[in-house]
Parts: sequence; C-alpha cells; structure tokens
Amino acid sequence: MHLLIWLGVVAGIVAVARYSPGKAMVWLYVPILLVVPDTFHAVTPGLPDPSTNVAVMIPIFLVTLARYARFWKPSVADMLVIIIAGVMTCSEYIASGYSEAQNLLSGTLFQIVAPYLVARLAIEREALHVELAKRIVIIVFGIALIGLFEFKFGWNPFLTLPERIFSGQGLGWVTTFRYGFARVAGPYAHCILAGMMMIMAYRLNRWLEWGGHWEKNFQSLPWLPLSKGRIITLGLLIGSVTTFARGPWLGGLVGALFVNAGRHPKRRLAFVAVLACIVLVAIPGYFGFQAYLDVTPGAEMTLSQETAMYRKVLFEKYYAIALDHAWLGWGRNTWPKIPGMASIDNYYLLLSLMHGVLATALLLALMAWMSLRLYLKGMSEPPEACSLAFTFLGILIAFFISLVTVYLGENVVPAFFLMLGWAEAYISGKGNAGIAGKVAEPQATPASRYRRVIQ
Repeated sequence: MHLLIWLGVVAGIVAVARYSPGKAMVWLYVPILLVVPDTFHAVTPGLPDPSTNVAVMIPIFLVTLARYARFWKPSVADMLVIIIAGVMTCSEYIASGYSEAQNLLSGTLFQIVAPYLVARLAIEREALHVELAKRIVIIVFGIALIGLFEFKFGWNPFLTLPERIFSGQGLGWVTTFRYGFARVAGPYAHCILAGMMMIMAYRLNRWLEWGGHWEKNFQSLPWLPLSKGRIITLGLLIGSVTTFARGPWLGGLVGALFVNAGRHPKRRLAFVAVLACIVLVAIPGYFGFQAYLDVTPGAEMTLSQETAMYRKVLFEKYYAIALDHAWLGWGRNTWPKIPGMASIDNYYLLLSLMHGVLATALLLALMAWMSLRLYLKGMSEPPEACSLAFTFLGILIAFFISLVTVYLGENVVPAFFLMLGWAEAYISGKGNAGIAGKVAEPQATPASRYRRVIQ
C-alpha cells in the first residue's frame, strides 16, 4: 500500500500540465508538504524511498527547470544551497556507501535543492507572493485548529491514521507532555518542529494583515467583530502555545523584534536598540543560566534543570566526537551514539556529527548571508511598504534560534528551503513593486461618504 505514494508523481504531472509550475507548487505541492507527514515513505527495492512531497515535487521541479532555467542568474545563495546538498551527499557516500547515499541524494535534491529552485524561479515570475503566503497561512491555521484535539486527548490523527497503511513507519514519534498537557506536533512529528511552522505562518499572516491582503470582514458572518486576518492571527498564536516549544517561542519573539524594527519610522535607530537589548539580556542571561546549572552534587534538581543539564552535558560529549571527523562527519546513521544520549537536541551539533563542520559552516553562512541581504532589501524600501523582506528576516531568525533546541527534519526541511528560495526571488526581483493581490476596498460614492458622516 505504501507504493501509492508514487501516485504523487502522476498528480504532479497532471498539475504542471494544467497549470504553470508556480501554480502547481502553490495548489498541489504546498498543501501536501504542510499536511502529509514526511515520516512515511514508499519503500521501493532498487530505488530511493520517496515521501509524498518528494514524489509530487519531481515533475514540478523538472518542468520548472525546462521552462525557467534560461532566465536563471545564479546567486551566492543559490550556490550555497547546491554546495550544502553536495557536501551532505558526499559525506554520506564516504561514510556509508552507495545505498545510503542514494537515498540521501534523493532527499537533498528534492527536499533542499528542488523546493529552493522552484520557489526561486517561479514565484516572482508568476507574481505568487500573496497567493503562496495565503495558502501557507490558511493550511497551518487549519492544522492549529485540529491540534486542539491532540492537545485535549493526546492523540495525533496525522500520524496514527496513516500508520495503518505504512506499517512499521512513524512508530518512533510519540506525543510528549509538558505541565500535564499534550504537546501538539500535528503532521510535523515533533512539537518543536510544529512550533517552528506555526511561527512561520504567523509571520506571513501578519505581513498579509499589514498589507491589506485579507478581506476586512467575513462576508458570511457580519456579526463577527474581528477581521479575517485577526482571527487567523489568534488561531496561530493558540497553535503555537499548544506546542509548548520554548525554542520557537524565543525565536519568534526575537524575530518579531526585528520585524517591528523594520516597520518603525526610524528604522536604523530601532535596529540598534534591538541589538543592544539582545546583548544586554544575553550576557546576564548566560551567567544566570550557568548559575542555574551549578547544582550541588547529590542535590535534587527540578525537571527544567535536568533537561538543561542533559543538553549541556550532551553538547560537551558530542562536540568532542564531532571534531574527530570534523570535515565530512560520521554519516547520517553511523555517528557514535553515547548510551542514554541518542537524541541530539541541537541541529548544528547534529549536522556536524552527520556531515561535518563544513556542512554546518555552509548552512550558517547561508543564513547569515540571507539575513544581511534581507536587511538591506528591507531598508531600501519605505517603512510604510510593509516589506516582505523583514518578514523573511524574522522567520529566518526564529528558525536560527529554534535549531539550537531541535533538529531540522521532516516537513520542515523542504519548507525551510522553499522559504529561502522565495526570499531570494523577492530580493532579486522587484520587491514590493512586484506584489499584487491586495484586496480592493469598495469605492465610496459621495452619497455614501455623507451617509458615514451622518451615522
């Protein structure tokens, strides 16, 4: 039954035959990426084992290249993405041989390079900025509402129901609890990954609100005093809270500071103030954290102290192991495991273990380079433009901070690189001048103007 995933290739072919590559990505690929868990694969002898989003992406990616490659002017970010994928594949081949490298090559090609390049080449050319943002926001909003069921009953329908078809797959993911409540993971397998997706959707929704891209009110519910955008904002906030994921919360907060600094009339001063605030909080925060972990031997620790101590000891021990194979790592599944510390809650450390410090350095360089360019792009546009560049900057900062507490995996990998490709398309394109789709407010006649004044 799991071979049904290959029907995704057929669906992708139909989509690109009927629509443009960008439309196929928005209307088919993105819903599947956001809703169908990546943990389920079609185990195919002699071939890579694709997940559903990989199967759908194959024809979309190939048609995108056929149609738009001639317009492509490679950028530094493009090259970094391709090199990161290449280094990861080479690392896996050296560590584990052809069979494992084949599967990783499929993953890096269709979950890193392909989403990035399709977004990079199609979104700006087809003017899909608003349409794509709305699609992501609406779907994640729906997932946040479904997550209330998981929050209440501790049962994840996105994983439990497909397990009947994909026997033996996805069993490693279980609902975790904090403060007596289930932590919502949805289709993203882990609650922290779900928190990252909620933050991404929240930031995109705020941009849609500020730009006037949502209808002012629900036409079918005139009694509802809240706008459509505001209801979605509240829903995504609730969705984020139900994950109980402190890494994304912190990342979202810091990202929000940068986004709102970009909307301030005196932006340069606002950014300086944000950076100063971060430094002033981070330095005493670091020493306070060290004091928090300075527990007398034999003394009882709180659950939070135990978690923090575990992460500290884990980092110290695995850091030494990572340096043993510093350049290309130990391989995706062959890095030495310390008994009792199989889970590494820090993607930068995990990536260094799997694929070497080189891969980690390239990823950090990509994130730093994109952050700088997004800042410069946003500063080149007037504050009242509600630049999408600052929204991308806020998302990127939130992801950077969150990855200190979780690995980059499942659906979040292609979503992250799609977002980077989208950001690169925005930077290289016309910016806000190329964004269409703002909801037009009804034009008031002179009589209606007078009627408002009388009322």
